[in-house]
Amino acid sequence: MVALGAGISAGLVWGLAFVLPDLLSGWSAVAVTVGRYLAYGVLSLVLFALGGAAVRRVARKHWRPAVAFGVAGNAGYYLLLVVGIQTVGAPVTNMVIGCIPVVMAVVGNRTTRMCPWRSLLVPVSLVAVGLVVVNALEISGAQATEPTSTTTKVLGLLACCGAVALWTWYGIANARFMAENPDVPAGQWATVVGVATGVVTVVALPLALTTGQFDTAPGATDALGFVAVALVLGVLVSWVATWLWNAASAGLSPTVAGMLVNIETLSGYTYVYAARREWPPLGQVLGFALIIVGVVLVIRLQKPAEQAAEPAVVGRGGR
Repeated sequence: MVALGAGISAGLVWGLAFVLPDLLSGWSAVAVTVGRYLAYGVLSLVLFALGGAAVRRVARKHWRPAVAFGVAGNAGYYLLLVVGIQTVGAPVTNMVIGCIPVVMAVVGNRTTRMCPWRSLLVPVSLVAVGLVVVNALEISGAQATEPTSTTTKVLGLLACCGAVALWTWYGIANARFMAENPDVPAGQWATVVGVATGVVTVVALPLALTTGQFDTAPGATDALGFVAVALVLGVLVSWVATWLWNAASAGLSPTVAGMLVNIETLSGYTYVYAARREWPPLGQVLGFALIIVGVVLVIRLQKPAEQAAEPAVVGRGGR
């Protein structure tokens, strides 16, 4: 029950990653990403300094995957996600990112055969149709959530797809890492990856400053509001949610852990429309429903396979 509660809590916290950038107006996607991961990096550095020899040992031994996960699962993934939020809208971005469990099921089934390919046909088709419905309404402007040009929205959708690709690689690689290194505690690994992410962010900071990424548009959220959002994203959505998810992954089967991924999608979707005090358009609700049903069907397909397969720890630390 403790692991289940930790997984549910992680999903609820991760959902904030979709609504907070939507509320932070006038700041670039790069600025939001840098703010979040500077906060995550500073907190992790403090915890690293307090962690003693054990966490330093983990960092020395595993610094290469920590840097790779920091780039792919954190900074790179979230930069593309925020680009999507600011161009095509948070609800659409949420749903594209929400197909990650299906993408991982397909990729995972290719590397480790878990079920017949014909069993994946219906759920994957449902997700594809749902994405087409939601995105067609958004791009055409028929039921759009963001009043931007078609070209901008297409670029935003490409950014969302890039985020899915990055996190799919990260999710599989981190799951393998955690399965192969059961001696690495969840909190220590969240801290080490956080330090690596902070280093990557600091290295990129001069480029962001010289290219005007911190210039704000007229009417932008003030600096105090930006710092507050960055702190929530860095401390709560990054470190705390990472720790919760790693703790949950250590005590849950892959099927149950995968099912809990949907809490992030549903909570993010709920938070966005609650913040706007709006009901979503009916057409997009239909698309959302198709995607959710497809994801649930993929998760249900994994149940018979988990008895025959060796359980793997599912790591989702980069959200």
